[in-house]
Amino acid sequence: MSKKKYYEKDTFGPVENKICFSDNPEQKEFNRLIRDNKTKVIFCTGNAGTGKTFSSIYTSYCLVREKKYDKIIFSRNPVQLGEEMGFLPGGVDEKFNPFMACLFDNLVNIEKLGGPAKTDVLSKIEITPIAFLRGRSLENCILIIDEAQNLDLTALKAILTRIGEYCKVILLGSLNQIDDRHQAKKEKCDFQRVQECLEEFDFVGSVHLVKSKRSEICALIDDKLRE
Repeated sequence: MSKKKYYEKDTFGPVENKICFSDNPEQKEFNRLIRDNKTKVIFCTGNAGTGKTFSSIYTSYCLVREKKYDKIIFSRNPVQLGEEMGFLPGGVDEKFNPFMACLFDNLVNIEKLGGPAKTDVLSKIEITPIAFLRGRSLENCILIIDEAQNLDLTALKAILTRIGEYCKVILLGSLNQIDDRHQAKKEKCDFQRVQECLEEFDFVGSVHLVKSKRSEICALIDDKLRE
């Protein structure tokens, strides 16, 4: 069945729901936006552990498996926490691999909760550094950008102008955990500015996740250190 026929409907049918957040209306809204054909750009914010990466990967994988999209492209800005370690040894894959630990952790958690095997999900994901997105035209895919709060305006513009036919971009960000020193100094980081600038368009959706899915301790510490 062609992609065009799928896109004649406003929303894809419900994905397999072995993993659900029935007690979490914000997560349900996030999943709805991912499934909604008319929503091409999604800004998802939330504190640490609220399930931004987990939910985006799982729901996107379900859509890929149902052949609504060809693949997932996953990327993040390789910003180091705290003092920088300097140059990492090896080729591109070896240098970038340490920054993908969050992805691999989420794949393990998806499998533990009764979802598909880690290897099955990973087989549908193309991992690429953000710097390598420049010049590409992305079609029939879901592009997930993790830690987008660390990106500057130039990078965000480059990412959002990659959108081709049947492409969806999901930007994930935690606004109280900005590691890029230039973005941290600003009253509003560029991620927030771009979100506010584009939210008037009907193809843009926004959601803020509030309920921690990691642990109660994580939520308490995150809230306390924001005061």
